[in-house]
Formats: sequence, C-alpha cells, structure tokens
Amino acid sequence: MANKKFEMKEMNAGLIDVYIGKRLKLRRIMLHMSQDELASMVGVTFQQIQKYESGNTKLSASRLLILAKVLQVDIQYFYDGLEKEVPGIDEFEASVGYVSEKVIEFDPMRDNETLELVNSYWKLQNPEKRKKILDFIVSMI
Repeated sequence: MANKKFEMKEMNAGLIDVYIGKRLKLRRIMLHMSQDELASMVGVTFQQIQKYESGNTKLSASRLLILAKVLQVDIQYFYDGLEKEVPGIDEFEASVGYVSEKVIEFDPMRDNETLELVNSYWKLQNPEKRKKILDFIVSMI
C-alpha cells in the first residue's frame, strides 16, 4: 500500500511540474516577454526557462517566488486550475494527510480566458473601440 501512495505522489508530482510550466509560459507570453528576457530577469539561461516551461526541471520554491514577482502575479497563479488538470489530485492530497478547502465560488479574475480577454482589450490602441467593446459586453449581460 505504501508503494502505491509513493507511485501516486511521484506521478502527480511530474504532472504538477508540467502544469506549473504551462502556467509560467502562458503568463510570459501574455506579457509579450521572450524566454531570453525572462531568463535575464531571474538570472538563469533561456534553456533553463525552456526546461521550467516544459516541466522537465522542477521549480524550487524560491525560484517560483522570484518568477511570480517578475511576472507580476501571486504565487497561487501557478496552481490555479490544478485540480482540473491533474487526475487524482484529491486522492494525492488525502494520501499525504492534507485536505484542501474547495473554493465554492468561481473567481473569473484567475481564469485564463479572463486574462486573454483583458490582454487583448488593452492591445486596442483606440479608446473609442475599447469603449464600444465594453458597452457591447455589458449589453449582453
């Protein structure tokens, strides 16, 4: 039984690293930042950023905190949506004696779709066009 728990932990740990890497890449792209730029800001090579983004290299807690600061997000950003993407994460939490509180209400400000919408909105140079889009969205509610 203990081996099964260990295998589950190892399997989920790898999936978690991949998920965090995807979130890192998404945020970097949303900020229109190259891997080189991010690498120089955090003091690693662009190849290391590639490894983080692919999940091939685990991010230490200190490096993740530095990346969160540079990318202007709360560290929780990297874990948002994890429950949907990593199968068995609830069992994994229970196997290590941790039971998370589930967020009852959906927070749209932490959703990737919201981030993409806001990013696209602010790319519009013309304030009149932005206002028209806002008015349109509000009218749909």
